Formats: sequence, C-alpha cells, structure tokens
Amino acid sequence: MMISILGLPHSNFIRSVALVCAQKQQPYRVSWQLGDEEIPFRSEAHYQLHRFAKIPVIRDEQVTLGETLAICRYLDAKYPEPALQPESLIDQAQHDAWCSMAITQIDQALIRKFMVELAFPSGPDGKPDKEKLMRNKPGALKAVAVIEKQLQATGTDYICSNQFTLADALIAPMAHYAAIMQKDLQLVEENSPIHGYLNRIMQQPGAKDILV
Repeated sequence: MMISILGLPHSNFIRSVALVCAQKQQPYRVSWQLGDEEIPFRSEAHYQLHRFAKIPVIRDEQVTLGETLAICRYLDAKYPEPALQPESLIDQAQHDAWCSMAITQIDQALIRKFMVELAFPSGPDGKPDKEKLMRNKPGALKAVAVIEKQLQATGTDYICSNQFTLADALIAPMAHYAAIMQKDLQLVEENSPIHGYLNRIMQQPGAKDILV
C-alpha cells in the first residue's frame, strides 16, 4: 500500500522520510494529499493533523502521524528490514543524540536561518535578502563543520557507523543542499569529507531520485 507523505518534495524533512521509505522498499507519494484527501497547507484539516500545521505528516494504512523523527522511527519499527538504528544501548544513545542534533541545531542553522531564504525570498522585488544570508552564513558554516568533524573523527562511511541509519536520513538532505551552494554562498570546500559522504549516500536506494 502506498505511504502518503504530506508536504513539498524539496523540504529536507520530507526528503528524510522519503529516504527511509526507499530503504524499506515501501512505495510512497509526496503531495498535498493523504490517501485521496486533499490537505491544503495550513488549512483547518492540516491543523487537525498537526497542531502547528507542520510537514511532514504521513498516512500509512490506518496510521496518520506527524513529526519527522517520530515518523522515521515508526517506519523503522513497522518495516524492520533493513534496520536503521543501532542495537547496543550506547550506540543507540549516540545515534539518538545525532538525530536530535540534526532536527534542531543543524536544521536551524542550515535550513531555517539560511536556505529557506533562497526558497522563499524575503528581499526586495521577491529576491533573496543577501544581507540576511551573509549574516546567517557563519552559523551555517559551523553546522557544516560539525558534520565534517564527525565524519573525520569516526572514520566511518556514515554519520554514526558504516551502515546507513536514521541519522543519515536526517542529515543527508541538509548536507546535500549545503554542498551545492556556490560562490559567496559556498559552504562546503572541495576537499571536504562531505563530498565522499554524499557519494556514498547516493548509492543508497532511491537517493539519486530524492536528492535532486
């Protein structure tokens, strides 16, 4: 049965959920519908599904669920192969810490305070506010440095291990957006370990179609 994902395809959190669905080989559709029901953004129906009218929201058979991390954990539990979370207590705790960091500090620095301005410009004549971008660029660079340091420190293929996990599903869409920034908005240097990381991500199921 098709998993409905409510939201915009270019949202990093929508892409995170799509990556998990692809890992689980579960068919999905990203749109402003849940099943056959139209749910316009910030409509009363949307607020009924999520108290703050946020995306993503999914519908999987009889289950309707919001909040990215909750969705990812639900999908990992319902469709157990392949497992996308570590088994040991310590590894699980470290993985959870990265998941939390991804949806809070890293998302705020890279997406909410930086790249959203490119997607939804607030400057004159409908153009991005360059001053706002440059003012928030140091925070975005710090988030990139945090990801780079983790990749270098662990020496593993992915954020927490040599296996793709939920932490990667959350971080990879943001790292991908960061890596394509150019000129005075460049965030990732040519010799950054993020490039190798993204090359490995692109070998994962569905990634080349999702991270575009």
